[in-house]
Amino acid sequence: MTLPLSDPPIRSALLLALSTQSALLNELFAALPSNSADVPALYGSLVQSSAALDGLARDAEEHQRRWARLQDKKREVEDLERKVRSLVRDLEGGRTELEAMVSEGERVRDNIDASERDPVGVPVLLAHAHALARTTSAPVSSLLAPVERAQAAPWPNEAAMRQGLLFQLEGSMSGVGDVGVVGEEQVPEERHEERHEVVQEDSGRRFDPSAVFQLDLGSDDESDDD
Repeated sequence: MTLPLSDPPIRSALLLALSTQSALLNELFAALPSNSADVPALYGSLVQSSAALDGLARDAEEHQRRWARLQDKKREVEDLERKVRSLVRDLEGGRTELEAMVSEGERVRDNIDASERDPVGVPVLLAHAHALARTTSAPVSSLLAPVERAQAAPWPNEAAMRQGLLFQLEGSMSGVGDVGVVGEEQVPEERHEERHEVVQEDSGRRFDPSAVFQLDLGSDDESDDD
């Protein structure tokens, strides 16, 4: 887009050159019919004015090109400024996240150091595990993070169980399953196999190719006639 000139000397020089050329043209056209001696002088002044006007026009065109390049550079600077601001925001977010990770790492390190300084004995851990095993086999809820408890529950809730196949088949949901202490030996039930009597084929019988069988094929017809 071509912008208007903002340099007062160029604007004033252009207006002055246009006014001078217009005045010289009027004087030249007025002197031509009378063949005045001033015609050559007016023509020379008009040529000089036209040359000066051409130079001013070239300067104005160069000025406009430079102004357009300046506007392009200005837009590039604005784009770069927006990119820099975006990078600064990303860096700030990364810094905050990194500080949180460092803080969490320091907390974990402190917990590890504390556990190494004052470790929990094996008998205490086993006693705690046996105490939990008498009531439930699910993981201890206090050992799970809040996000893990919300996203991946280790057992279905009552609403999910009532929507399952057992409730649709009108099965009983009361009672409990196998209970006992974790690690307790289960005595397998004895299974008695059912014995089936096997009839052995008589191998003494032989096939007689000359045997004749008497079959009364018309017995049914005779009974029907009777």
